Amino acid sequence: MTGRVRASAPGGRILYVGNLMAGGNGPDRAAILEESGYVVEGFDTLPYRNAGPRLVRSMTARWQTSLPVWRLNRDLKERAAKGGFDLVFVDKGTILYRSTVVALRKAAARNLAIHYTPDAQFFSNRSRHFFRAVPDYDLLVTTKPFEIDAYRQAGARELLHIEQGFGPRMDPALAVDVPQHLQSEVAFVGHCQPHYTQVLEAIAAAGPLAVWGPGWQRYARRNAWAREVVRGDGLFGPDYVRALAGAKIAIGLLSKFIPETTTTRSFEIPAIGTMLLAERTDDHRAMFEEGVEAEFFDGPAELVDKIRYYLTRDAERERIAKAGQEKCRRAGYSTDQQFARIVAWLEARTPNGQ
Repeated sequence: MTGRVRASAPGGRILYVGNLMAGGNGPDRAAILEESGYVVEGFDTLPYRNAGPRLVRSMTARWQTSLPVWRLNRDLKERAAKGGFDLVFVDKGTILYRSTVVALRKAAARNLAIHYTPDAQFFSNRSRHFFRAVPDYDLLVTTKPFEIDAYRQAGARELLHIEQGFGPRMDPALAVDVPQHLQSEVAFVGHCQPHYTQVLEAIAAAGPLAVWGPGWQRYARRNAWAREVVRGDGLFGPDYVRALAGAKIAIGLLSKFIPETTTTRSFEIPAIGTMLLAERTDDHRAMFEEGVEAEFFDGPAELVDKIRYYLTRDAERERIAKAGQEKCRRAGYSTDQQFARIVAWLEARTPNGQ
């Protein structure tokens, strides 16, 4: 990704506005656009989201109002005034004012603005700034089919639903020689939520478990069962991949704050070659054949039974893991194959192939 947009590019010049933390998904998504023939200039929103003391960061995250939010929008408007890009691609634009989106779109040579998010934007992660800006985007891309009606009611011009998929950071080379501290019999990686604590406590009571994710260390200080299984709060970059690869079984849980039916890890776990054991949903069963490419469960009792079964049957477990990995690649679950649909949308609106 370039620091500045070059003068010419076969596909065009994109100003990419989003979280560009090294090892995160943002740089992966920007790289996919570059590989599709675009020159991408990144504008990193993370320093603004992380700016200030805890109270200020909380105001930014919860209410999208703070001095860093104002500075982000000021700086983006200043960048827009300089021009030099054909379209703007906003990744999770919850703290962008509507006026900022309008300014960016107007400054883009093709007057195009795209918004993408892998998150729910109406059932959670709600933002008044985003709701106001919905009609100003030419294309809104969501991975949440249950929010499509909400997007339309908010005034979306055009919608595209894609799967969350797995990105290039799920490099099979990272599955080789995983460090001991990242290996486990059964792993869960994800935020601490009430539903997750109930399910994981049942696993911990029955056998080995390793847990990583935001909020878990704080939870473990107050809950004795978690102290033996929580290994850390965040995993980023290669260690995130290694922890998934280093598990014999990785658990896929779904938030109950929203009507979620899949998550990014629904794809990342099998893509790295680990057996996925996830909550049973129609979407999970449509993506992976149960008992062949992944395994599913309806409640803690079934989950524990399947963990016990597959931990004692290495060949069967490894066969499912391999079949799930092959399905991910064969069925086009990679982020680059999903983003190809965004690129196709762009190409259809590019005059004379320019």
